[in-house]
Amino acid sequence: MAAHDPSQVWDLRVDGRAHRVEVHGSLSRRISWLVDGAEVGATKSSDDRVTVTAEEPDLGKVRLRFGGGGRPRRATLVRPGHEDLDLVPAPGSPAAAHEERVRAHPTRYALLQTVVGVVTVVGPILVTVLLARLALSLPLPDVPLPDLPDLPSPDLPSLPRPDLPDVSLPGWLRAVLDKAGYVWPVLLAVVLARGEVRRRRRQDELRRQHQGDEQD
Repeated sequence: MAAHDPSQVWDLRVDGRAHRVEVHGSLSRRISWLVDGAEVGATKSSDDRVTVTAEEPDLGKVRLRFGGGGRPRRATLVRPGHEDLDLVPAPGSPAAAHEERVRAHPTRYALLQTVVGVVTVVGPILVTVLLARLALSLPLPDVPLPDLPDLPSPDLPSLPRPDLPDVSLPGWLRAVLDKAGYVWPVLLAVVLARGEVRRRRRQDELRRQHQGDEQD
């Protein structure tokens, strides 16, 4: 593939007009949006979420999503007064492979996303524990501390303390609250994965409707 060729392409014909989105590059990307062969919007970005706005207001905008390592995920056409519509990735492209995985194996996709959520939570904890053990195993240098002068402490007035109610949480609730910081990222991964599966099914239905309208 030549250097000027796009690394990812999406196409879709909507309301009689051919939309095409091209991504050039992997990390430092140039994104071009063409309608009927003419460029209507472009931008450069390395972000995972990128929006390209058309020069013609009626065309709306295109929102792109990229995954880990800059892998392209989808390009969505957003038009005023219309439901958002995903463009079709080129066959054999990374975005097409991602769609096929979600479509063909939704349960496996949700499971993998959950595993990613677990690793995201557990990974930093394990690294912190290993670093702490390494730090404790290292001998500390015997460095003499300087003699500091005694500084007088100011006399501060005593403030009255309010009477707070003695609230005792049940043991099960304390256990849940203690683990909440570890659980919610995993639950979020499950919710997002299932939402992506439902979204993929809805987008497939919308594409079939638009393709049928174009044939008519």
